[in-house]
Formats: sequence, structure tokens, C-alpha cells
Amino acid sequence: VEMAEDALELLTKIGMETSLRYAIHMIMAASLCAEKRKSAEVEIADIKRCYTLFVDVKRSTQFLMEYQNEFMYNELGESDEEEDDEDDDDESEEGEKAAAMEE
Repeated sequence: VEMAEDALELLTKIGMETSLRYAIHMIMAASLCAEKRKSAEVEIADIKRCYTLFVDVKRSTQFLMEYQNEFMYNELGESDEEEDDEDDDDESEEGEKAAAMEE
């Protein structure tokens, strides 16, 4: 893959901050972006475009933490907890009734 010097420097920086695996995938994706532009060389704009389209593990985790309250499974988790609390209350009431009946 032919790559401009500034694009190579940016990719090196990205690889050091994220992971080698992510950087390798970025090379291929940026190459495809350059091919779509009908360019023989990957430029910094191709790297930037791929960086915005494909997130690394750190940014993905940050996104999930930031928006976790807006995901559907979060609502299910809250209702399950409420049901568990209600079940616990029902069980304690039944235990009290049984103890009263034995007396």
C-alpha cells in the first residue's frame, strides 16, 4: 500500500495510542478509501475518514459508558431489579403470615 508521509505519521500515532491490530485494519480501510477516490496513494484525509467510521476498543467502551442509560437493555435491567425487590417483599410477607398462623 502506497502511503503519504504525513498519513504514515498519523497512522503511527494512532497505532501507538490504540493498538497495532487497529492500525493494521486502518491501513486496509484507508487503502479502500483512497481506491474509491481513484488515488494510488493513501493520504491523511483517508486515515481521518476511517478513524471517524471505525472505532477502537477504548473509544467504543467510552461510548457505551456515556450512553448506557439510553440502551434498551438498561431499561430491562431496571425493571428486573424492581421485580426482584417486589418478590423479596412478597416472600417476607408470606413468611410473616406463616409464622403468625403457626402461633
